[in-house]
Amino acid sequence: MKKINSNLFNFSFFLSDRKKVESLEIGAMENGGATQFKDAVYSNIEGDSNIRINEKNNTISLFIPSTMEVNQKTDNSNIIQYIVKKLKKEYNTDNIIFYDTKGSWYSDNLNQVVVENITIVSIDTASITESDINLFIQLAEYIKLEMQQEGVSISINSALCIV
Repeated sequence: MKKINSNLFNFSFFLSDRKKVESLEIGAMENGGATQFKDAVYSNIEGDSNIRINEKNNTISLFIPSTMEVNQKTDNSNIIQYIVKKLKKEYNTDNIIFYDTKGSWYSDNLNQVVVENITIVSIDTASITESDINLFIQLAEYIKLEMQQEGVSISINSALCIV
């Protein structure tokens, strides 16, 4: 299994592993956050500083929030369309996966768990390179700026990176 050191990138936060949790609320309280996927709810947890790249099947994703700033609900459809268009062009494919789900995080400022709708936009690819990660970082920076976010999540296989 190939590994890329996460320290090569300017992530504000990096978690290399994940575990199944009972709920979005419990995941946020115990681990700082959680995401509802099709099969279960998962929280990302600490591990080492490496991004693990599989030999054949890899997924890299952007988590697009449904709020501006901390908790002001907004229509994120223009952002989603922009991201999908960029990924289609960059990877020359129509196989962009996106679905709506829920995510949670613990807000120290509000002293509470925040659960919000998110859209996960993903590509499946044979391999993931530093260039792929840098492209997703650029897209996350765009989302941060446009949606006035403190951070935007990228997942790379089982790792979660906050930009």
